[in-house]
Amino acid sequence: MKMTTWRINLAICLFTVICVYDTSTTWGSDSEDLEVAVKSYFKAEMTRNADAVWSLLAPSSIFRRFYSYEDYLELSRLNPIKVIDYELKFQPEISENQDRDNLPNVEKLASVVVRVRIQGENGKESEHISVFVFLFENGRWYKG
Repeated sequence: MKMTTWRINLAICLFTVICVYDTSTTWGSDSEDLEVAVKSYFKAEMTRNADAVWSLLAPSSIFRRFYSYEDYLELSRLNPIKVIDYELKFQPEISENQDRDNLPNVEKLASVVVRVRIQGENGKESEHISVFVFLFENGRWYKG
């Protein structure tokens, strides 16, 4: 199954807007566990460890709800973009899940601002500031 990059980005943006709207609070101890999850996710992306990335995607994430592991492996194989480096830019904002009807297993959501340096198939590098959503469900943080 193929899906264009813009559709994936649109889905992520819509999810962020729906779930993270101004309900942010700071959670002290959650930040440490969240930081571990963020670092684990980007380490897996940088080493292109597909199994690790898949295990770090939230069970209720849009991607895991609509794609199988086999679909994910195929999309990963076809994706020429590689994460070279990343840097957390700001303290993450963590909020309670305000949408239990659509995300019943998600307790909290976090928006994490990250500077990501990527390399395209042509070898050229670019740098982007992006907001990544992480979900706390089943007792741990996952990439949304």
